[in-house]
Order: sequence, then structure tokens, then C-alpha cells
Amino acid sequence: MKIALIDLKESRTGCNNKDKAGTFGNASHGEDIVSRIYSLLKWNNVDMPVVHFGYMAAIFRQHGHEVAFYDSFPKDEDLVIMASSIVGYDEEIAFARKIKKPGRKVGFISAFATVKPELFLEAADFVIKGEPEQAAIEIAKGNLEPKGEIESPLIQNIESLPFPDWDGFPIQKYGYFPILKKKPLLSILTSRGCSFDCSYCPYMVVQTEKWRSRSAKHTVDEIEYLQKKYGVRSLAFRDIMYTQNKKRAREISEEIIRRNIKVEWSCETRADCLDEPMLELMHRSGLRVIHLGIESPRDEIVKKSGRLPIKETQQEKVVKLAEKIGIKIIGFFILGFIDDTPESMNSTIEYAKHLNAPVAQFDVMTPYPGTKFYSQISDRIVNFDWKKYTTHHPVVKLDHVTHEQVLEYKNRAYREYYFRPSWMVKYGFKLLFA
Repeated sequence: MKIALIDLKESRTGCNNKDKAGTFGNASHGEDIVSRIYSLLKWNNVDMPVVHFGYMAAIFRQHGHEVAFYDSFPKDEDLVIMASSIVGYDEEIAFARKIKKPGRKVGFISAFATVKPELFLEAADFVIKGEPEQAAIEIAKGNLEPKGEIESPLIQNIESLPFPDWDGFPIQKYGYFPILKKKPLLSILTSRGCSFDCSYCPYMVVQTEKWRSRSAKHTVDEIEYLQKKYGVRSLAFRDIMYTQNKKRAREISEEIIRRNIKVEWSCETRADCLDEPMLELMHRSGLRVIHLGIESPRDEIVKKSGRLPIKETQQEKVVKLAEKIGIKIIGFFILGFIDDTPESMNSTIEYAKHLNAPVAQFDVMTPYPGTKFYSQISDRIVNFDWKKYTTHHPVVKLDHVTHEQVLEYKNRAYREYYFRPSWMVKYGFKLLFA
């Protein structure tokens, strides 16, 4: 069987990173000059592979099938699997119609197809719901016909999967500039799921709260494999919560150091799952960037939205320690929480400036379908145009602020954050040219 895996990159108006936002994908755009520049930099310099495609390619090839990757039209493959997104779903559906022909089956994976299969089945033959690898195994063996809605169960033992096979993927195009400058860059998953289970987290839709991990040895075996086969110099650890188990995280760094592997890497975690010895050890093993979900300094607002609050003192401590050690922090902040007011949004902006991390991203609270948060506030949702679910558009009725005010504060956040002398002097040129 000939199989095509497609991450559609047909239009600048659609989704540019389908692996982000829990595989809902994201789009980069802004309303004013500063947020537009920020979005343009992301569009042109941040391109990540769909991790599930690497695993699926390995699975299908293990069973003797031919696999090719495309970002546009496939050739003569008889099975086509596309990555779906929420912001580009209409283009993806239209594209599926274009490539349909007798003898070819077309299907979709990822979060939005999982929660809205009916949209995609208007044009496609099948949708794989959930983590797609188990379904891929059964299809590859000939035990499962790719037809209709396919429930793919969680991979309980993720070490049972082969290492992702990136042959034929545009590895030289993948990048995370200016955060990780060295290429080639690839993504790696050392765990799946997250027991913190924040109600608005889009990653919960596919990976769920069930945390499953790989051992340090197995993880570093893959890193060596990626270096030897693809010459990888940078890795984006795509775990939802990389340091959920501190002992395992330390063991991975120790194993990288023991094997004398030279690689730069990034990860995402919470400030209350880090400490100074761990930061120093991870930096020695190549850690250069941490993504921190800070969201808001108002504990009561964060807690009502389904997230366990983190003490401000711990966040400030981690940001300062990271700076001292040589690790860049990317802080993520959310405006437009249900209980947000002009005062609380202003405090979020001021808190971000106080932390003064190298990079800050300000998003609008977005209730992704399939999350607990979406169900909890369904009566407040006023916009079901899925292309607006970009974290740049308010789609929920709020009690204390209008949509216009939320956007006003978001644009103000970017202007005030990046046009401060304290940021420009400390980070502006270094971030781009260091």
C-alpha cells in the first residue's frame, strides 16, 4: 500500500503549525503593528513537524508499506492521511475533495477532527479520533478498514512504539528561531498526557490527563538515533508537562551528559515543578528554553478557570534563576478570562513586565471544543466560526469587559512589553543576534 501523509501548507490564511495547541493548530496574526510583527516573525521562523506523522510513518514502513510526506498535492498514493486544524479546517476539507478519486481513501487525524468528525466526513472517507498510532498499527496490519469514525485508543506503553521515521520530511525547513537557532531541528515526545488536567488545555482532548512516560534510556536512545540519522542539533521536547516527574527529568539530563551528547533543547512545564539544581542540570545537558504557562497573577481568576494556581514568588524565582543560569523563558499570558476586568487584565500586563522574560506571548482565552472548559461555559459562547478560534479573537461573553476591550488590552500588552527600554536593552538585539 502507498500512503501519503499531508500537512497542508497551501495558504497563508490557514494554519501554519498543526502540532501546536494540542494538535488543534494555530495561526499567527495580529491587530496592531507590534502584534503583527510578532506574528509575522512566528509565521516565517517557527515551523514544527506533526509528531504523530513521524510515528505513523515508522509504523507503516515497519509493515512494508510505502510512505511519502507532502505539504500539498500527493502523487499516486491510494491512502491519504491529513492533519486537521481548527483554523484551517475549511481549506483542508476543500483540499480533501480535490484529491479524492476512485481507488483512493482520504482521512484525517488530530484534535479538531476528533471532536468534529462530522465536518470532515462530508469530504473524507474516515477520521481517526484520539492518538492515531494504535489505529495506524491496525490499518498497517490489514486488521482495520479506514472507514467512518475510527476510535483509536491511547497508547498505554509509549515505549512500544518505534522511533519516529522522518525520512522524506522537510527537516531543513523545521525551525524555532530565534529560540533554538541551530538546525536541523526536530520534535520529540518523552511523555504523553498531564495529570494537572487544566480544564481549558487543548492537549487534553487527544492525550487526556493519563500521564504515560518513557524511561531516560529509551528517550536518549531516540536522541542518539535522531542525531546519527538526521544530524539533529536542536530538539523541541513537546511534552505537555516535561518535569511532571522531576526524577525522570533529571535522569534524562544525566543520561544526555553521560553519553556526551551535544544538543540544544526546549521544553514546556510549570514553575512549581522546577528547582535550582534541576535547572542547572538541565542546562548542562543542553536546555536553552523553557515555555512557562503563567496565564494571570490573579489566583482566584486562574482557579475558577480550572487551573491549579502557582505562587507568584515561585514564578519570579524560576525566571530569575533561569536568567542567571542561561536559560531563556517564554512566558504565556491569557487575557479575557471569564472573571477578567480591566483592572485584572492591566495587572496581567504589569506582572508580565515585572517578570521581564525574554519572550512574552499574550493570548485571548479560547474554549477549544472537546475541553472541559468548553462544556462548562457553553452558554457563554457567542461565536461558532471555528476559524476565529486562534487565541486572537474573543468568542465568549464576559461579564465585566467587552470583546473590544480584550483586544485593546492584548494589543497594548505587546506594545508596552516589547517597546520598554528595559526589554530592548536587555534582550532586543541579543535575542536576534546572539
